[in-house]
Amino acid sequence: MDMSDSALSEEKPVSVCEDESDPTEIPTRGISTTKIDKDALKVVHRLARFGYAAYLVGGCVRDLLLKLEPKDFDVATSAKPPEIRKIFRNCRLIGRRFRLAHIHFRSKIIETATFRAEAEQSDGELLIRSDNVFGNEQQDAMRRDFTINALFFDPKNRTIIDHVGGLEDLVERTIRFIGDPGIRVREDPVRILRAIKFAARLNFTIEPATYQAMVRYRKDLSKSAPPRLLEEINRMLRSGSAVASFRLMWEAGILEIILPEAACYLSRSPDRDEEREPGSGLWAYLKQIDRSEREFLSNAVLLAAVLLHPVADASCNGTQAYGVASDSNATGEVARKLLEKIIGRLNLPKWEAERIQQLVATQRRLFTLRRNAPLPKGLMRRNYFPEALDLFEIGVRATGKGRATLARLRKAYRPQNPADASNGVAARRGAPASAKKSGRKKKRKRRPAQSRPYQRPAESKEK
Repeated sequence: MDMSDSALSEEKPVSVCEDESDPTEIPTRGISTTKIDKDALKVVHRLARFGYAAYLVGGCVRDLLLKLEPKDFDVATSAKPPEIRKIFRNCRLIGRRFRLAHIHFRSKIIETATFRAEAEQSDGELLIRSDNVFGNEQQDAMRRDFTINALFFDPKNRTIIDHVGGLEDLVERTIRFIGDPGIRVREDPVRILRAIKFAARLNFTIEPATYQAMVRYRKDLSKSAPPRLLEEINRMLRSGSAVASFRLMWEAGILEIILPEAACYLSRSPDRDEEREPGSGLWAYLKQIDRSEREFLSNAVLLAAVLLHPVADASCNGTQAYGVASDSNATGEVARKLLEKIIGRLNLPKWEAERIQQLVATQRRLFTLRRNAPLPKGLMRRNYFPEALDLFEIGVRATGKGRATLARLRKAYRPQNPADASNGVAARRGAPASAKKSGRKKKRKRRPAQSRPYQRPAESKEK
């Protein structure tokens, strides 16, 4: 998604003034208020009516300038979290490390954060463990991660406020850390994955000093909270740029830190005579994920698409290269061994690991099903079959094999209760219309009992 200079037609890139107290304020007509969420505008205007400074900030401003559709709208304000809660009855305060106000509307949440200053480090450690030091607007911009994510938009005056030169980097299509890249990475190593994600999704280049810091301190990712690492991996897989994200991680040596199983699979490509296109199987699956209806795929399906290839390689060529010992080369057993390591490294829930194991184990059975062989009725009754069918569909598109089997399975699959089936693509569109009607029987409405006059019961003849 390329951005031409016309996307910023009303504003010229202006360097940040040497005096940091003097921000760059640029009137803009490039952002139309009709493209902004109405509830986000309500939050900004109401905070302003109560005397607080309030702006749209971050990714939504970046995407609006790039003529993209923002996924969500964030607000930054001078109001403290308790003050925000007093103004909005539909507000909930969340977080300990980073205190936020979530303002709830019917189908969305407007995340509202107070301006923050640089967090205080203890014992000389750069890793930020608490980030609730409040500050002013300029301090808040300077403490953010990338220049393109530190732009403020004032919808009332329709001005862009730029303290860090973010507009220049938008025009130059550059990902750049704010401040010293080495310090920024060590403060929060997850910023490495965020830089990869933005560079891949926006098709931007990473500024050399930023890239060098990412590579140098990539091992610090092990200090980050495992759930945050898992969340960023899932976001990459859902971003529509999974191929570009994983290629960047592989080239920078980051993949071997967070998903060494996938990195080992790619490094062993010459052993599998894949010198021309190393890891072609993994890239083919990721390419089809980018082309698929990702919003309907579960996290288990996405992760299984990545781990399927290391598991297959370990099953065929031995598990020693992957650092696990297994008495059996069965696909399910090898998957269980590899997932045990991932559970500890990424805090993967055990139920999700079990589901991934089931999905990976079923793929060989589906791909080896012959054209005229009977369908696996027992497998089709399993509660994980809709997700297994989603993963199989990705594989069929990636390899070009099994199209007839996929068509047969789609035609034959009938969930007993579509409402309880997986919300994957297969469950949504795989069952024919007749299957959707074959669920619960429609209950008949009972007629209301007719009122009758009271009658005294007949007296018994026997006394």
